[in-house]
Amino acid sequence: MCVNPEFMREGTAVADFLEPAMTHHRGRRSRPQRQAARIVRVGARRIFETTFRSAEMLKYICNAWHAVKVTFANEAGTVAKTLGVDAEAVTQMFLADTRLDVSSSYLKPGFAFGGSCLPKDVRALNYRVKELDLKLPLLEAVLASNQEHLDRAIELVLQTGKRNVGVLGLSFKTATDDLRESPQVQLIKRLLGEGKKIRI
Repeated sequence: MCVNPEFMREGTAVADFLEPAMTHHRGRRSRPQRQAARIVRVGARRIFETTFRSAEMLKYICNAWHAVKVTFANEAGTVAKTLGVDAEAVTQMFLADTRLDVSSSYLKPGFAFGGSCLPKDVRALNYRVKELDLKLPLLEAVLASNQEHLDRAIELVLQTGKRNVGVLGLSFKTATDDLRESPQVQLIKRLLGEGKKIRI
């Protein structure tokens, strides 16, 4: 048996498979494990051989980190906007530091996150944290903050007083057709409930 969690994003899955940032796997030393190792080495920059549990845990940690990054960027953008500060200019300068900020991906203010991975994996991690009787306030707050960001967007639309609302796209991510946990779908449902006419 081998464990090799995937790190393929919707809309860029083929490129992510062919050029992964890292590859990690664990298998019992056997012919199937050696075969799997040959497959995952295609295009890999760094390869980690690790334990089953570490390979499985890494996927949750990566997705939780991406969710934290989106949440942080959205909250920073909200504070900047409220103070009358140019959030884009601040973000551009912040992202120039590649030594400490790791990667600019997901670190730009925008809309709430959704999809099939980030919400599910943050929930799963928080569930396990509760089972372990741990208190991890940052991880516990990620989904609540994401929901608050969506609620702010809905309130901004409602404050316009307009009856007709146009929405560009339904999927949670550009260049995909995936509607799972799409914040755009949640936004539309709430606006329909408020009597708005929606054109998508």
